[in-house]
Amino acid sequence: MKTIKDFVRENNIKMDLDPLGTNPWMEDSNNMNNYDVTLGRGRKYLSTHFSTGLGWTHDPDIEDVLSCLASDAAGIANSLNFDAWCGEYGYDTDSRRAERLYKVCKREAKKLENFLGYDLYHELLWEVERE
Repeated sequence: MKTIKDFVRENNIKMDLDPLGTNPWMEDSNNMNNYDVTLGRGRKYLSTHFSTGLGWTHDPDIEDVLSCLASDAAGIANSLNFDAWCGEYGYDTDSRRAERLYKVCKREAKKLENFLGYDLYHELLWEVERE
């Protein structure tokens, strides 16, 4: 199986990483390491926020970011709807916080697919070994 490092190299994906004070998509992100991330591939770009716990001793690399985005996207793809997604991840279906998170994951999955294109997106989700 292809590794995420191979996928990044073969598709010439680059990353810019800038520290960010807080992540607007996450509660309590002031207790995290937050970044503004831009992935580039030719003329295509994907911008997003990315956060890590304070226990991380290094800035995330492109494989960390892409693995996380792919895992979230696969979770959305594997769920028939919000209720199924909540059941898979242990969220209460009555939670507005869970609904916001679900919507962010759906939006980011669509951005990832637009960035990579259909074929590479599905390759990343289902045929690449992620870290």
